[in-house]
Amino acid sequence: MNPSEPIQRRFSRLKRQLISQQKEQRRIERQLKLKSLRLSRAEEQRSLLTDALNQQVKINLEQGQQHDYQYRQLIDSVQDIIFKISPEGYFTFANSMMEACLGYTQAELVGRHFVHLILPDYRAELIRFYQTMVQTGQAATYIEFPVRAKDGRTVWIGQTVGLIKDTQQVPELVAVARDITQRKLTEDSFQLTQARLESLITNLHTGVLVEDENRKIILTNQLYCDLFSIDQSPEALIGQSFISVASPPTFLFVNADQFFHRMDEVVNNRVAVRDRMIRLADGRILEWDYIPIWLDGHYRGHLWKYRDITLKYQSDERIRKSEEKYRTIMNTMELGLLEVDNDQTILRAYERFCQMLGYTEDELLGKNAADLLVQPEFKPVIDQQQGQRKQGNAGSYELALTRKDGSRIWVLVSGVPIMDEHGILVGSMGIHYDLSERKRLEEELALARQIAEEARHTEKQFLANMSHEIRTPLNAILGFSNLLETTTLDAEQTEFASFIRTAGKNLLNIVNDILDISKIEAGMLPLESIPFSIPSLADSIRIMLHAAASDKNLWLTVETDPTIPPVVLGDPTRLTQILVNLLNNAIKFTQRGGVRVRIEKRAETPEVVRVRFSVEDTGIGMAPDILPHIFERFRQASDFTTRYYGGTGLGLNIVRSLTEMQGGWVNVSSTLGTGSCFTLEIPYKVATTPVDQLIQGSPMSLNPELSNLRILIVEDNLMNQKLALQVLKRLGYSAQVAENGQLALDRLEEEDFDLILMDIQMPVMDGYTATRRIRTLLNKEVPIIAMTAHALASERELCLQAGMNDFLPKPFQVEELQRILRKYTPFTMRRDLPQPNLRKW
Repeated sequence: MNPSEPIQRRFSRLKRQLISQQKEQRRIERQLKLKSLRLSRAEEQRSLLTDALNQQVKINLEQGQQHDYQYRQLIDSVQDIIFKISPEGYFTFANSMMEACLGYTQAELVGRHFVHLILPDYRAELIRFYQTMVQTGQAATYIEFPVRAKDGRTVWIGQTVGLIKDTQQVPELVAVARDITQRKLTEDSFQLTQARLESLITNLHTGVLVEDENRKIILTNQLYCDLFSIDQSPEALIGQSFISVASPPTFLFVNADQFFHRMDEVVNNRVAVRDRMIRLADGRILEWDYIPIWLDGHYRGHLWKYRDITLKYQSDERIRKSEEKYRTIMNTMELGLLEVDNDQTILRAYERFCQMLGYTEDELLGKNAADLLVQPEFKPVIDQQQGQRKQGNAGSYELALTRKDGSRIWVLVSGVPIMDEHGILVGSMGIHYDLSERKRLEEELALARQIAEEARHTEKQFLANMSHEIRTPLNAILGFSNLLETTTLDAEQTEFASFIRTAGKNLLNIVNDILDISKIEAGMLPLESIPFSIPSLADSIRIMLHAAASDKNLWLTVETDPTIPPVVLGDPTRLTQILVNLLNNAIKFTQRGGVRVRIEKRAETPEVVRVRFSVEDTGIGMAPDILPHIFERFRQASDFTTRYYGGTGLGLNIVRSLTEMQGGWVNVSSTLGTGSCFTLEIPYKVATTPVDQLIQGSPMSLNPELSNLRILIVEDNLMNQKLALQVLKRLGYSAQVAENGQLALDRLEEEDFDLILMDIQMPVMDGYTATRRIRTLLNKEVPIIAMTAHALASERELCLQAGMNDFLPKPFQVEELQRILRKYTPFTMRRDLPQPNLRKW
């Protein structure tokens, strides 16, 4: 609308539009009245027509009921299944054969969708089938599919479906079907059998060709074509004449006329022929069979089989020639062959066997081998072996046979059963090898072994005696040097005493290394599993070796990972031995700088922690070529190292052995002139024992009046007697001495003791005998501690077997003696008692 248009003009224009609309409305109303009148007249006509139709339908219905009854009788009398379904797939009708065949009544099916009867794998296919039929308007089609009967059976249905059309619409589909399950099973069985047969023939290592009675090819395989150079495929030959396309070419044969004549002969005779051999011009050997095919007494063709037996033929020829060759060899070889029947009657004796026993073959034939040749003590062996032969088993055994001159000959017999062509045992063959010389050598070897065992025992006894003889004076040297250093000495005397103690310790370390190697080799080095603290142990080792490092102006540091479990289960003694050994080496081979020990946690589970120990020094280092051998026995970095620093070269071997015994590993890295780093890892079980419950050592009293422990020292060596008395005195105990086992028994009959320190090697009565008599004759359970210089791996077991409670090797450490006293004292010492000063010990 234009705003600038005058108002009067706009009003006139709107008025004209309104008058025009009113005219149009009146015209439409007139048309509606006219159409309403026409509709009313049509409704009257429809009502009249409906009444007429209803009357006609009533008449037709009465007539149709009679026709429908007749129609249903006809449908139910048919032996096929007849049903109808809507285009949507719902049943609208089914005859009685549906129930007879599948078990479903018409009431159960009408209104139900057909897919409920179809097996799941076929539903989609059948739906597409019906949809296509409806869409394309096909008048009738045929399809086969499996359905599920009411009782669960699978029934195959063959069905013809037709469309019922009404004014180009499809209100229903009607189907006529029947049970084809048996036919399907027969077809499947036939197809499976045919497929198997074709697969078998195709994959046979035999050339196969099957002809019918008219010599038309039914079946063949590729191998047949390959054998006879036929250039067509097996599929292309089927149905063709054998003579035309598959007959072998004549040039392939050495004697073609003979072969084809024989082929025609067997075809005419129609009698099976097997294992016939033919030679080909190229040197191959074929074996062929002819098998006629009969069905219900009628000849229906035949089968040819060809096998390339060239290799088998050549092998058989070689075997035949070998048998001839080796039959002669057997009579001259070192193996004596004897053939017997099931009753051990000799059937054949080869020449070498006769030479071995001194008989001729005529003298042996017909004789019983067991009665004539076998020594009486070996008759059970023969009976047992004969039982094995009856079971078809071979066997080897040794026994002695009697020669004709009565002498004995040892033989190794390999017996094998002999079967006839029906697999029945008819005898056995014995192959005899003369063992007389080997038996003589075995006797000499046994004698040599006995001598070696005696020498080893002598060596072991010598080592035990030498250990005792060396450790006994060492015990006195170290013990009295320790006591001497606690007395008032001038500087020179103190230095001499220190030298004595150091030399004694070095000698003791050498002896201990040798004995540890002996224990490790014998598997007699015990491992404990007790709770201990790794940080505390490391600190103790640092304190122990601090003086040695300080004497060389070296620094010694120990760095411990704070996350390591506070208490673990393991052998603290062996860990101490490993670390002290490595630290002593590091200090010994370092002139400037120092030694650093790192202890780290590498891995941990709730039960186990792996702890890594690194000992790094700034010493002389080692050359790369020596590193792979540094853990071997008696190996050191160089001859200069041995001369300048000394040592036996056993320490690192012991370190590796002890580490591996605990389930760990050790290695080394080093640079010549810079230093070395030894690294080892050991797994430990995590312990639940609180740290404050680990008692490293119960303090012992220095005052004899504070302890009434009764100790008996059984020792024949005067110096060791005085040393033991002095050590116990310094610890706050008094003790009595018995010079031998008999005197110890006399003392024990008169009074009781709380602890016995028992030497082993003594005159009059040794420690073993004394201990056994204390346990048996006196029936006393007093703790007995073996205190001996015998320190071999087997010594501890002997002591425990004799009835002793523990083992204290000489020379003993005061700390070890304290441990024994704490373990076996009959009362717990007070924690507030003064502690002995053992720093100088």
